[in-house]
Amino acid sequence: MPHRDLLVTDHESQRLEDLYSLDILDTPPEERFDRITRLARSVFNTPVALVSLLDSDRQWFKSNLGLDASETPRCVAICDHAIRETSHLVITDLARDERFAYNPLVTEDPHLRFYAGAVLRSSNGRPVGTLCVIDYVPRELNNQQLAVLLDMAAMAERELNEGHRLKIWRNSLFEQALYKPDGLPGEKLFTDRSQKTLENVSSAAVIVVGINEYGLSILELPGDQQALLDRELARRVASLIKSAAHVGTLGNGRYAALMVLDDKESLKTASHQRARYFGARALQKEFSEPLQLDGRRVYPTVGVSIFPDNAQTVDQLLIKAELARPRQMTSPTRAIGFYDSDKEAQLQRSMLIETRLREAIAENRLRMNYQPQFDLATGRISGLEALVRWHDADLGEVSPADFIPIAERTDIIRDLTDWVLAAVCHQHARWREQGIADGFTVAVNLSADDLLRPNFFQWLQALLDHTGTPANALVLEITESSLIDNVELAAEHIREAKGLGLSVHIDDFGTGYSSLSQLHRLPLDALKVDRSFVNEIGKHTTGEMVTTAIISLAKSLRLSVIAEGIETEAQLEALRKLGCDSVQGFLLSRPLEISAVDSLLGQKPVGFTE
Repeated sequence: MPHRDLLVTDHESQRLEDLYSLDILDTPPEERFDRITRLARSVFNTPVALVSLLDSDRQWFKSNLGLDASETPRCVAICDHAIRETSHLVITDLARDERFAYNPLVTEDPHLRFYAGAVLRSSNGRPVGTLCVIDYVPRELNNQQLAVLLDMAAMAERELNEGHRLKIWRNSLFEQALYKPDGLPGEKLFTDRSQKTLENVSSAAVIVVGINEYGLSILELPGDQQALLDRELARRVASLIKSAAHVGTLGNGRYAALMVLDDKESLKTASHQRARYFGARALQKEFSEPLQLDGRRVYPTVGVSIFPDNAQTVDQLLIKAELARPRQMTSPTRAIGFYDSDKEAQLQRSMLIETRLREAIAENRLRMNYQPQFDLATGRISGLEALVRWHDADLGEVSPADFIPIAERTDIIRDLTDWVLAAVCHQHARWREQGIADGFTVAVNLSADDLLRPNFFQWLQALLDHTGTPANALVLEITESSLIDNVELAAEHIREAKGLGLSVHIDDFGTGYSSLSQLHRLPLDALKVDRSFVNEIGKHTTGEMVTTAIISLAKSLRLSVIAEGIETEAQLEALRKLGCDSVQGFLLSRPLEISAVDSLLGQKPVGFTE
């Protein structure tokens, strides 16, 4: 039968144009969408949750949990009715609604009865699909539940449009001139020209310049700042032209240059191979300082490979220069990296860890440890720090020092944080059932990406509601470095967390670059002294003075102080005299598996003796 009451033809044409521009139809499942439908199905306790997109004659499921189909004809799609609503459509009993009573999805298998769908819109505001939950029995949806569904739909909508926006910017940046009318050569032209040059020289350096957080930066900056970012990148790349034979763009905020080293007299007479890097090291100063854009810093990093030592072709030299490029600029002296064979093995291991970590999160193969924190005044447990652990069948026990940095420089960190928060909230629910959840908080570490990402706290509120976890039982620990890029936005999100009833602590305090004026602007609850300073207590060093200063600063700001890494009785006693509020460390307790934590919390009273 023909589809009834189609959207207005012109509007439908524009709607389909928006849908197709997303380039998402008939693509494989993605964890970024499946994570949302998993949460929706769990929160609403429904057998089915979908991300549905409405094509011209079908509805296709980008994420499908619980329904035995990848698509259905549009003429029977309930979501087709939903996209004509302003924000949502809720049908408590499809069999009693005249629009759906004779729908084959209702009268025949799978016999749907309940539907709630929130509209997903393109960046132009046109409806392209829904996030919906479905049940086989009639049910109600209250206003609070509807609000949660709309929040989850906002998350799915952002994921839909984010990839499209990034694609537009990538294409635009690739095509436009960066610093002169004819623009920089693309990768193929750069490679062809450079390969011909290598045929006539005895030594050269291939240099790759890039910004690791380019994709995130370009999406978060306003339009005028996006253009400023590109102009500044072009200026820095242009500075290479005086000494480079060729310069080109590789896309995604990455650029390449070929420097001929034959004319460097110091290199010709060098007796040691490392001396041949002299010319490339001259780039260090140019790329050691961050770009200042819209209140945040973005850091260019440089990778260098040498012809003919590292490879014979430009393609291989580019790959090896990219391998050598630091993934994070931890200090100005580490903004540049030189290829060596060990880096290739390290990269292969990193790539394997990245792949396995994604699988471990999706398959729930991580576990939690908790390290107790003790109140120095009473000696009793005041909190637990949640620490994620991972054992892989092939890699063995993988250290957090190995997999956390990999997660932080990829999109994995969001999924990892979500997994940890869900695990902590569900564990707290079990402790409440056992009657041992009173008198302490649980601290969870957040990355800079977590703190600044949109809709994160709406998602967290939904998780707290679903698990029944009191907000005041949860502490969010953020590092100083997460405040540097955008203090105002960080302060806004911290205030949002506080509005939910959460506590917020700064972790590893003293290792970053926070100023007193920044701290005054942040609604914090506590500072956590980094273990590197605690370790200096009793040694009469600068580190010991820093510890004293941090505690004094915290007290002046009326913040609590937690010290980590306590390993000796002398450190414990010194911190008590300095007025530190809480401590944690191997002296008092190592991180514990769940069973050991249960036993510890079951003791009355719980604490340590002096």
